Amino acid sequence: MLIKLGGSLITHKKDIHHIDRYLDQLDLYLSGKGSLSELTQKISDLMNYERLNEIFQTLSLFLTKNPQRKLILVHGAGSIGHSLVLHLLKSHSDLQNVYPIIKLAVASQNQIIVSTAIRQGINAVSFPSHPLFAGVFTKSVSTKSCDAPNLRILEQLITETDAIPVFYGDVGHTPSGWKVFSGDIYPSALMRRLNMTCIDSTIFLTSVEGKRTGIYTKDPSFDDAEYIARIEVEPNEFTSYGSDGRSLTFSGEEIDRNFDVTEAMGGKLRNLIELANGYTRCWVVGLEEFAKALDGEEVGTRIFPKNPSQMRVAFLGTGDAFGSGGRKNVSILAEIGTQGILLDCGPHILSALKQSGRSTNDIDMVLITHFHGDHCSGVPFLLLEASILQQRKKPLIIVGPPKIKENITKLYSALYVNVSKEELPFSCEFISISPSKPHEINGISIKAYKMFHTPEAQAYRLDSNNISIAYSGDTGWTENLIPLVKDTQLAILECNSFDTEIPIHLNFHQVSKLHPLADRLALIHLGSEVLDRIPLSGKSSNIFFPLEGQEIRI
Repeated sequence: MLIKLGGSLITHKKDIHHIDRYLDQLDLYLSGKGSLSELTQKISDLMNYERLNEIFQTLSLFLTKNPQRKLILVHGAGSIGHSLVLHLLKSHSDLQNVYPIIKLAVASQNQIIVSTAIRQGINAVSFPSHPLFAGVFTKSVSTKSCDAPNLRILEQLITETDAIPVFYGDVGHTPSGWKVFSGDIYPSALMRRLNMTCIDSTIFLTSVEGKRTGIYTKDPSFDDAEYIARIEVEPNEFTSYGSDGRSLTFSGEEIDRNFDVTEAMGGKLRNLIELANGYTRCWVVGLEEFAKALDGEEVGTRIFPKNPSQMRVAFLGTGDAFGSGGRKNVSILAEIGTQGILLDCGPHILSALKQSGRSTNDIDMVLITHFHGDHCSGVPFLLLEASILQQRKKPLIIVGPPKIKENITKLYSALYVNVSKEELPFSCEFISISPSKPHEINGISIKAYKMFHTPEAQAYRLDSNNISIAYSGDTGWTENLIPLVKDTQLAILECNSFDTEIPIHLNFHQVSKLHPLADRLALIHLGSEVLDRIPLSGKSSNIFFPLEGQEIRI
């Protein structure tokens, strides 16, 4: 989840008295007559500490109740940045020499915000924006879009620690000189560049004086401005609806140049629509609705995709049999519509599910590729927890090569002699499939392909609603990989080594040959050799090494 704190909410953006004193102190500082500490104090005076504390208290309570949730924070500059830029535009002809002062001001503001978050028990970590974002060439004062390079370090911070990265409205150098980077453009840029980490929801926390917070058909100070309850987004278009369900017309061109050098709500809307096109649900709410938005309630203005993603894939475990790099054994969860399909079930399955905020009740089907322990020995733990703790009632299907029922039953009996003798409180159906023909199970076409690993080893291709994913399990090179991977939106392939040739496993050079066949290749079952050389292997933009806990949408 990404939270964007509007600059107008966390600073006194229209407090002319404080802004004038701030700008006077800035001029003194630029002339050499004022000190940095005096300027910093004027910046502090413009911060709305009451709102900041309330925001972080709400977030702290939410994280206490939902410790598995991962957050990114972005905050705007508000009066600290916007009034300063406008002042400099009027008083200095050579902005290139004074833009670093803006950078100093927003960095000071960011320190105040991060320290306030930390005092409320939030593990906030500031991320300077300029090293991460490069603005596009533009003749205007502010960039209308920005992009970020591969953010693997950031993703590791998000997925592997409880730290919360904080980005902020800033200025940076672009091909056309120094430009303003509005905090509003960061969420969509991060969505594009977080390498397959899924931003499932975004909350824009803002303020609109005197009316409900959200988006209006025009400036809300006008009597005929209508409140927009929801915006449904499709590729290349969107439709707005009022609280009574009527369709509304909204151009999005709301610009207040008196206090904003970006595009006010119009700019926010464009970026929110881009987020919704990427299958991210968005809220524009005020502070009084913040807690409800965090819980996913229908408050404020909601912007969401009209046709949600049909498939989500969570990489619960991506390691080899030896746990190289501290990674869990392989388990991949494909959520297709309302069904959760687990691709292999390593022994870490329960901890991996809980770390992702899921439970065994979220699994409807398990597909086992072969009978090595790092791929199937988690099934007994899954059955045990589903029976005793979850008191599961809904059916479970376990699919695999011939003798799937015999092998799993023996394993369950060996690990839990007494419990395994008791009847499961839910229906558990075993289905053995082979490469001879496709099978349709619960509306999903599943085709097996013979792999080169153990005698029973097989890969699976899943097709549903014109979406195809492939999963190889363990295998050495075989020509069967070509039809398995061809024309899939996602191929999840083992990559046990970098260039060492192991007959029953794939290396990076072998896997790379397959990248033209699929939209994206996710490489898992990673041994120490390939983990050590991941930075050297970025040869193709559609090949990636998912971090554990990462999710992607298809």
